[in-house]
Amino acid sequence: MSLPFNPVHADNGPLFPTGIAWSPDGHIVMTEKGLDRIALYSSDGKKLTATYDLDSPPTGVAVAEGKIFVTTFGSEGKLHIMDLADGKEHASIETGSGACSPVPDLDRGKVYVCNRFRNTVSEVDVRSAEVTRTVRLMREPVSAAMTKDGRYLYVTNFLPAQRADAGHVSACVSVIDIKTFRRIKDISLANGSNAVRNICMSPDGNYAYVCHNLGRYTVPTSQLHQGWMNTSALSIIDIREHELLGTVVTDEPERGAAGIWDVECDENNIYISHSGTHEISVIRQKEMIRKFIDTQDRSAIEYDLTFLKGIRTRIDMEGNGPRAICLSGEKLYVPTYFADILNVYDPITGRLDSIDLNPGRTETDIDKGEKYFNDASNCFQGWQSCNGCHPGDGRADGMNWDLMNDGVGNPKNCKSLLFSHVTPPSMISGIRSSAEWAVRAGFKFIQFFNISEEDAACVDAYLKSLEPVPSPYLVDGELSEKAKKGKEIYHELKCDDCHGGGYYTDLQMYRIGEDIEFDQGWDTPTLRECWRTAPYLFDGRAATMQEVFEVHRHGIDRKISKKEIEALTEYVNSL
Repeated sequence: MSLPFNPVHADNGPLFPTGIAWSPDGHIVMTEKGLDRIALYSSDGKKLTATYDLDSPPTGVAVAEGKIFVTTFGSEGKLHIMDLADGKEHASIETGSGACSPVPDLDRGKVYVCNRFRNTVSEVDVRSAEVTRTVRLMREPVSAAMTKDGRYLYVTNFLPAQRADAGHVSACVSVIDIKTFRRIKDISLANGSNAVRNICMSPDGNYAYVCHNLGRYTVPTSQLHQGWMNTSALSIIDIREHELLGTVVTDEPERGAAGIWDVECDENNIYISHSGTHEISVIRQKEMIRKFIDTQDRSAIEYDLTFLKGIRTRIDMEGNGPRAICLSGEKLYVPTYFADILNVYDPITGRLDSIDLNPGRTETDIDKGEKYFNDASNCFQGWQSCNGCHPGDGRADGMNWDLMNDGVGNPKNCKSLLFSHVTPPSMISGIRSSAEWAVRAGFKFIQFFNISEEDAACVDAYLKSLEPVPSPYLVDGELSEKAKKGKEIYHELKCDDCHGGGYYTDLQMYRIGEDIEFDQGWDTPTLRECWRTAPYLFDGRAATMQEVFEVHRHGIDRKISKKEIEALTEYVNSL
């Protein structure tokens, strides 16, 4: 049921909600990237009661004890502590590049923040407004949840942190001991797990539920039927043992559930948002756990597209792209990222109300392109979107894929799409002459969907608009002393013969070494933002940039010391 809304702003550009929290005083607190603000809505969502401006795009929000804890990331990652009542800012604390997912622990007077691109989690003392402790994670920590007993912080690593040609490739969930603030375990998820977005704890404290993509990268991308290429998964972790119990797929045999994004749970249900298929899943928690525990071969569950039959309900949302969700205890609040419609779902009655938060909303071609890029409606049976292999705003997923455009049995490492339109050809093998052609071929041969030229041009516009994230290796925006030394070595080794110019590529193809599949060799990729695109080389055999130089000696034709390699690595990672 659509309900009227009383807007207080005249700007009809997209709100782009990035986070949502429930306040005990009955407010819905939402962070809106499109307007760089926090917005407070009435409990029914029908009235905008207050807005608090921010100086950078917000990435996450939490509310506790009359305070709003909001993370932002522009050129710097920060945690802001503000009064809920009037928006007064008490502190703005720099935590690290890519700050997101604030987790308050006010019994200890702390807030924990994931610094996605710094690969750390920060502990912030609320009273002193200072970062008191920091722990290093594996790769791109993006969400976190505290165990019921307060002893451990579980953190999702967005992407795999390893070489891509291994037998098991997956992202991990890291466990931090709060007392020592050390990472005590990394829990490897099912093979192919990537884009691990969110986590929640069961109310009884026994389980952690983690939602993520599950890529079937070991087979050629010849079809989509029955989850052949990508599925959406919910992993179950035993809190007591810090062990993965198994993984449940949320798709059905003839109907994908792409774009799995957020997860919440209460005593009765697990709630999951599917941003690509514009719906939520409501899973009866106790029945699922009982069925899961009773299954003898749990490893088979991650391939069973019928496991949730009879214990899960799929509910279509109004609008496009439900991402962050919030459970108030009585209602589930689900804003849509690409439509600015707030869905309010009552789990008891099954009633769904929808409120248009931005009447007259307008979109640019770039906005439309981002929407189409993330929309699994542009895919056969809704199995995936472009985001499925290029999560994190068109970047890489850390996996190898055996695409059909250059033969079978020759998987290649997934490439970031940043600067793809200005650094032709596309694909590591250079099989596509331009990114424009690659976009259209991707929809046709990967999504099995015929996209209109008008919509494809919007996707081009979106990809062209992508900007690099400043390297976390920079110091105050400048090269470190080690990186400056590495720059000298870079030029001494004549790395700039191939990786020169503004994009650090000469746009040529080269035969490198003996392992050559094509006569023309491999495409020379841009090195801009390469700190973010591991693993490296055509088949992802190098887990880190240092391995590129130290193990594989790429571009190195003289004796070089370990110290020089470390400096060279520092420079390249700073680009």
